[in-house]
Amino acid sequence: MNFTKIIVKTYELVDVIKKSDTYKNYLSYEFEVLNNKDLKQLLSEFKIKKEKFEEAYKHKDYYPEIDKIKDEYQSIKINLMNNSIFKSYKASEKELDFYINEIENKLKQVVNLKEKHDKSNIRLI
Repeated sequence: MNFTKIIVKTYELVDVIKKSDTYKNYLSYEFEVLNNKDLKQLLSEFKIKKEKFEEAYKHKDYYPEIDKIKDEYQSIKINLMNNSIFKSYKASEKELDFYINEIENKLKQVVNLKEKHDKSNIRLI
């Protein structure tokens, strides 16, 4: 099999993934996240608090009010993680990621088995 055939098969695999219910659910939840006004506001606030916390944490020994900044960051993170739309989005993202990782692991297993088999034949010669 030449490289072009591998690329074609890869695109076929991508098409199968994109037709799966797992991928369609992910896109549906992603659409909800991107178009929910309240959630967009919450994500924006989370990003600001996260950046502020990360900057403060770099200099935590010298940064004034580090505890207050940390509490604000944790509070908004909890609010975000408790949002039902965001929760569903993250669950579908995790499911899709698991699905893709399973494919990756199967490919690695097959390639490694082939490599081990070829190496053992070389030793016999």
